[in-house]
Amino acid sequence: MLAINLNKQIVIYSLGKTGTTSLINSLTNDWYSTGEISADFMKELYPDSFNGHVDQYKALQFLYKQQFKVYVIIREPWKRYVSGIKEVMQDNLNPMFEDPINEVYSNLSDQKLTKAIDRLFYLSEFKRETDFKFDKTFPYPSDFAIHHNYHIRNWLYSVKDLNATFIDNSNLNDFIKGLGLTPAERTNVSNPEFIKRLETSIKSTNIYFYIEKYLHSEIETYQKLI
Repeated sequence: MLAINLNKQIVIYSLGKTGTTSLINSLTNDWYSTGEISADFMKELYPDSFNGHVDQYKALQFLYKQQFKVYVIIREPWKRYVSGIKEVMQDNLNPMFEDPINEVYSNLSDQKLTKAIDRLFYLSEFKRETDFKFDKTFPYPSDFAIHHNYHIRNWLYSVKDLNATFIDNSNLNDFIKGLGLTPAERTNVSNPEFIKRLETSIKSTNIYFYIEKYLHSEIETYQKLI
């Protein structure tokens, strides 16, 4: 997510699963914003600096250099990770079911739910050619494509050194009010009971040891930022 206000010289940035859809829905018409991946409105605002596809992160770096006040919305990494896995599972079956979580996954036994997640990882495994950018000591020779998904991947290493104000998503409504805006209703709110089952199932998978190591640097960074 990227949102900017030219008059106030503010930029707000985050990756998925941090509640920022609700933030976008709270913005007034003096804001430019986009939900995922593209920041193509930057081509209109800064035609001398951008052409073709505009990546949100590159747009953030540009605005940072222009002395915009930067806010970054973050979320406790384990909670974001679980929510991201749920998003992938849901999107995978959306063409066939109106509500995949309630129609399919919630009806599975704990054992079958764990197996479904295990297969999700198994089918996305690939040999990793280079070390992770965020952890040069990561020992595992393979990676999972799912960890490169927009809603799941580690990302705090890319913003931790910015001169920015970091807002935990648990304080999102207060942040929105502080901008002089009215918080919109939260969207895509998960069923707490299913999320608890999903957490247990992820921890029961054959590759949970990998997930723990994968999230280690992200959790350390998060704890330093809040």
